Amino acid sequence: MFRELENRAILHYRIVTRSDLHIGGHTTIEPAEVDNSVIKDTDGYPIIPGSSLKGVLRIEMERLLRSLGLKICDVNAGACNECAVCYLFGGKDLASSIRIRDAVANHKRTLIRDGVAIDRKARKARDGGKYDTEVVPKGTEFTGVATIENTTLKEVYEQAKLGGLLSLIDFFNACCGTIGHASSRGFGEVDIEIERIQLITAQDYLDGRYEGEEYLKGGDEYDELKSNAIADWSGFIKSDGHA
Repeated sequence: MFRELENRAILHYRIVTRSDLHIGGHTTIEPAEVDNSVIKDTDGYPIIPGSSLKGVLRIEMERLLRSLGLKICDVNAGACNECAVCYLFGGKDLASSIRIRDAVANHKRTLIRDGVAIDRKARKARDGGKYDTEVVPKGTEFTGVATIENTTLKEVYEQAKLGGLLSLIDFFNACCGTIGHASSRGFGEVDIEIERIQLITAQDYLDGRYEGEEYLKGGDEYDELKSNAIADWSGFIKSDGHA
C-alpha cells in the first residue's frame, strides 16, 4: 500500500475543550505534586497524545460501521487487514494510513479538582479516599497535525481515506465526543476542527511545490474537496466486499 507515494494529505487540526480535560501521565521522575497529573510536553504545555486521539477515533469508527452491518474485524482478536477500519487505522500486518501528532495546548494553565472515593457498601467516603486530579480547563485550545498516506482506495475512490476521517470527525463532534479520563463525570468533551488541508503529490515534489495545494476551511474549494472526499468514502463503503 505504501511502496509508492501517490499523495499525502496533511490536516492541520484544532481541538477545543468543552469541559475540563484530564489525560494522565508523569513528565518527571520527581514525586508528583498531585495524585493524578496531566501529561505535558518538555516545555510544560499540556498535550493530547496523538495515540489517544487516534484510538478514540478508531473505536468510534468500528462501532459506527458495525451498526451499519458492515464487516469489521475485532482488533483485540487480531485485525484482518482487509476491512474499512484497517485500511485507515492499520491492521495486524498493515501499516496505518493515518498518523496523528500530539496536540499541544495554547497555554500552561491547569486546575486542580478534588475527588473522594466512595465505599459502596458503607455508602460513605472511604477512609483515605480523598484524591486530587489536575485538569486542563474548559475553553483550552490544542493544535496539531495529522497526515494520511495515499488517500485513494480501490483505484477509483480518489479521496476516500480523507473522506473517511473528515466524516468521522463530524460525527464525533455531533455526538459530543469525549477523550481522556472520567468522561462519565463530565470530563473530556471536545470539538475537533480541521483548519486547513494540504494535498501533496509526487508531481508536486518533482515541480518543487513542496506545500502542494492548500484548502482553507470556509472556502469554496475546501467545501468541494470535503464533499467529494466524503462521497468517495461512501462509495467505497458501499462497494462489494464492505457492505
